[in-house]
Amino acid sequence: MSTLTNPEPPRGTHLWFERGRLVVQLQDGRELACPLAFFPRLAGAPAGDLSDWRFTGRGTGIHWPRLDEDLSIQGLLEGRRAPEADVRAKALAPRLRAARRQAGFTQVQLAERMGRSQALVSLAERGALRIGTPYLRAVLEACGLPSDWQP
Repeated sequence: MSTLTNPEPPRGTHLWFERGRLVVQLQDGRELACPLAFFPRLAGAPAGDLSDWRFTGRGTGIHWPRLDEDLSIQGLLEGRRAPEADVRAKALAPRLRAARRQAGFTQVQLAERMGRSQALVSLAERGALRIGTPYLRAVLEACGLPSDWQP
């Protein structure tokens, strides 16, 4: 009995975004589309950050340097989503929301001041996005608050 095997790992050759999806063309001609909602960092990123990507590992992975996001083609094929936000991100969420409100900004206004998308601000304020201290500092700066500000 013979079995079909493919010793070559799946490799991406082209990548684009359309209608809220990440689409990757594979070297064998297949196209793989995944909802951006699977990847909160991508879903909340400005277009300029999304367009700054490169294939890694001869097409076995994708890297977004500005977003510090990496996806594997194999993971996309297996339907893996980005990991849930960590505990630290959930703990920072109320502070982010309070800073924005104290400054009197809507999410849209804060996003514009930061050069980011409103979706990113919303995800961060819900604790649904892996963020850290650099993002908090950027929010505080955009809100005109000192870096040691506490709600």
